[in-house]
Amino acid sequence: MRKTIMKINDEILKFKEQLNEASSIALISHLDPDGDNLGSLTALSKSLLNLGKKVYPIEFDKIPENLKFLPNLDLLSENTDINIDMIICLDCANYERLGNIDELFNKARYRINIDHHQSNEFYGDVNIVKKGYSSTCELVFDVITEANLPIDEEISMSLLTGISTDTGRFLYSATTADTLAKASKLVEYGADMMKINELIYQSKKFEAQLLENEILSKTEIYNDHVAIGFVMTNQLNKYNVEISDIDSVINTFRDTDKIKISVLIKQQTENEYKVSFRSKGNIDVGSIAKNLGGGGHKNAAATKITGDYDAVLNKIKEEIDSYGLRN
Repeated sequence: MRKTIMKINDEILKFKEQLNEASSIALISHLDPDGDNLGSLTALSKSLLNLGKKVYPIEFDKIPENLKFLPNLDLLSENTDINIDMIICLDCANYERLGNIDELFNKARYRINIDHHQSNEFYGDVNIVKKGYSSTCELVFDVITEANLPIDEEISMSLLTGISTDTGRFLYSATTADTLAKASKLVEYGADMMKINELIYQSKKFEAQLLENEILSKTEIYNDHVAIGFVMTNQLNKYNVEISDIDSVINTFRDTDKIKISVLIKQQTENEYKVSFRSKGNIDVGSIAKNLGGGGHKNAAATKITGDYDAVLNKIKEEIDSYGLRN
């Protein structure tokens, strides 16, 4: 553990030295944005902006409705036709998930990788990677603290949002005493936990609730301990909701008595499905997702699978069977 801490601090020191040489900085995170993605992206962008840097945070995909309250989203752009000294990649385990940024990445003198995923591939020149950490936002808090970067109320709000969402409201096993202490510090800096809870977890559209009810009514209980639900594009169209509006239904599966693994199969196109996994305790759905071509964390992971629905469902069941569950 001590060697890991020293390694991280060495990488933060390298980052700080390179930051002194950089005036224009692009920041980017993975496709399909979530709370940790957008929280780390907006927080570090604002901190570097306050430091006097030119910042170019990049986001290619649509912002989920329940995250549109985050400060500094107006800074985000799809434009990659920019001249930069540094690029900072946040919350992304592998380079491919950043999108089409080859030209931008290659023109940067300094390439920084800040992430917490177990599967991180260390694709940066500087890799501030702490595998198993609760969130990239917790790691960004460390970077800001260790590098003496500016922090304010807006930055704190973004960071606390990312920590809250990636820990499942401080439910997952990656939540440590340090995580809670940092969350408390962010509240001291001005982050509004009540607002985060209300806007993310207590503002579901009525139409989304109706669709979740339909999903729940068709949920399969597999081998007594696995709940498998699905949502098709025609259902989204029927209720006029986005997939991000009903993502939380997977937690309803998980929070049911006797359920150890919950699965939500989400149709993307006719023969492509995004599959999300959640689990309780020490059950590692990250390894299940990895074997299916995806990744994530012990208690929350995802992958994409191509094929017709029945074939996709069978692949998932086979992988869960291979993992094995104790009664």
